[in-house]
Amino acid sequence: MNRVPSSLDKPVLEVGPDKVQKKFQELKFGMFVHFGLNTFYSNESSDGDLPLYNFNPEIIDTNQWCMTAKNAGMNYILINAKSSDGFCNWPSKYSNYTVDNTPFKTDILSELINSAEKYGLKTGFSYSLYDGHVFIDQMNEDIYNEYIVNQVTELLSEYGPLVEIWFDGFWHRQNHGWKAENGFAVPMPQFLNSWRNEGAYRWKWDYLYSIVKNLQPETMVFNNPTRLFRGLPLFPVDGRAAEKGEDLEVDQPIWNWLGEDVYLPLQIETTLSQKGKKPFYDGNWFWDHSDKSVAKKWKIRQWLKNAGKLNANLVLNVGPMANGKLRPEDEKVLLRFSE
Repeated sequence: MNRVPSSLDKPVLEVGPDKVQKKFQELKFGMFVHFGLNTFYSNESSDGDLPLYNFNPEIIDTNQWCMTAKNAGMNYILINAKSSDGFCNWPSKYSNYTVDNTPFKTDILSELINSAEKYGLKTGFSYSLYDGHVFIDQMNEDIYNEYIVNQVTELLSEYGPLVEIWFDGFWHRQNHGWKAENGFAVPMPQFLNSWRNEGAYRWKWDYLYSIVKNLQPETMVFNNPTRLFRGLPLFPVDGRAAEKGEDLEVDQPIWNWLGEDVYLPLQIETTLSQKGKKPFYDGNWFWDHSDKSVAKKWKIRQWLKNAGKLNANLVLNVGPMANGKLRPEDEKVLLRFSE
């Protein structure tokens, strides 16, 4: 006997990207730019105590960055608004450790956005939750969280529209569940539970996420889980980051959040530099004057092919030199990439 359909029957809906996520996936290929105070000390990572007076290039050639990205077939460009040293590439009114207090003084974020519009590129920012300069002052947690909210509000209110904001540095307030234990990798469920129970709570992450979405609903939010947990979602997010994930062969795009399955696209971030120094021996993110290494065109094509199989976006990092221009090695391989 055929069963009579019930009014309680519900169609099985396929979980997939929403409109904002689809637009993001259509971008496919982008550039990541690391430029800041570290650049002028050939430093990959500092503690927020480097003097500001060395930040004094003749020009920061954001037109060259964007022209090169466009000619390579890229569709968006990210820049570190603030790295872990706390140096701000914009004149934030909540910090004294900014480009405005250097001899150069120019707002780099505004310069990049203007150049990106000129070359038809979308723009995004990365922002380090950890701020080495402010932590020197030993702020208490509530005051520090307010500082983050103020700066993120500043960025989302005064710049945009942004295609994404990429957060980094969660581990500075998560003491458990992410470091290897007794020589064994931390299981994925333990890592995600530890994030929700400690990291997200201490960073007031859910509130910060809501700030971004209220100010710019179409800005994709990423939270870097480190290369140890590439592609895992530090909820709530709109997509998943995979630092140095160019070799990933499989991916899980559907995750359960608050009792429902959600689709979260993947973004793979890697460096054109291939030989770095501590702590990133497989490629610098900031410029180092002694680093001439660069990925070959065939390798970049392979990374793009792999990303395509995972329906992921790929962003290639460049570290512009202290003269404000791209390394010749990076410019050469990107300008010839489409040949």
